[in-house]
Amino acid sequence: MARYTGVYGFPESAQAARELGEALGIPCHIAELHRFPDGESLVRLPQPVERAIVYRSLDQPNDKLVELTLAASVLRRQGATELCLVAPYMAYMRQDAIFRPGEPVSQTVIGDWLGRCFDRFVCVEPHLHRTHTLDEVFVGCPSRALTGAGPIAERLRAEGVPADAVIVGPDEEAAPLVEAVAGPLGLAGVVGRKERRGDRDVTVVLPADAPLAGRPAVIVDDVISSGETIFSCARAARGLGAASLRVFGVHALFGEAVAARFQAEGLGLPLSCDGVPHPTNALPLAGLIAEAIRGFETDGG
Repeated sequence: MARYTGVYGFPESAQAARELGEALGIPCHIAELHRFPDGESLVRLPQPVERAIVYRSLDQPNDKLVELTLAASVLRRQGATELCLVAPYMAYMRQDAIFRPGEPVSQTVIGDWLGRCFDRFVCVEPHLHRTHTLDEVFVGCPSRALTGAGPIAERLRAEGVPADAVIVGPDEEAAPLVEAVAGPLGLAGVVGRKERRGDRDVTVVLPADAPLAGRPAVIVDDVISSGETIFSCARAARGLGAASLRVFGVHALFGEAVAARFQAEGLGLPLSCDGVPHPTNALPLAGLIAEAIRGFETDGG
């Protein structure tokens, strides 16, 4: 297929969109947004592009979903023949089944909605723990689900991570991320078990024989929001004798109160990938996403 000819970003993620454009060698345009007094959004995309990449993470998703839909309609009307949505953080993925009567399968609803607007998708660490592939979410639309493990491993390698460090994941859902970080670095990995009783009521249990005594531990997870999972995991690691602790998250969704708790818990601030704009961003995703886009361009799928 032909190369993409432009990237569109939104004001809150303009820098990341520009970095993706630079990585691909194509121009980047930032959408103009206006909010009417009643809360409605107006989206302006003045530069028509034939094959467009639209970049926006879907944290705080509700207004963003409407604005993405409006943006796609503008691009189609201006003659765009191909639209690829790059949503490093994809919303509504955790509700992938009916857990209680009367609930929606939100993943299916949002997948169908966005699949009507865009032709291809790129996401980073989407919540696919019961869904095998992103293609099952965006049915009929080629898609790429990327891991944030590479940027984490690169940062650890650049810092000279100790050979006896242990990569720790709080639960089985983090197991692929643990393996993908630990493997290339030749490090040991440990995965815990999480008991969740509510959004902020979580207990993480690590294996009693986990080789943590006297060794540095690096906790990794795909999303850090309330922080409770990480705090419990850190306490469990200390209980097994971990000599030091640090934390990496692919998507940082937490606010100042949780950041203060990280400091109070003696963990320092986590480092996160820059898909969701956040003060802890330290791990760039532009190169990883650009590689996935080039894959679309070369293999047509």
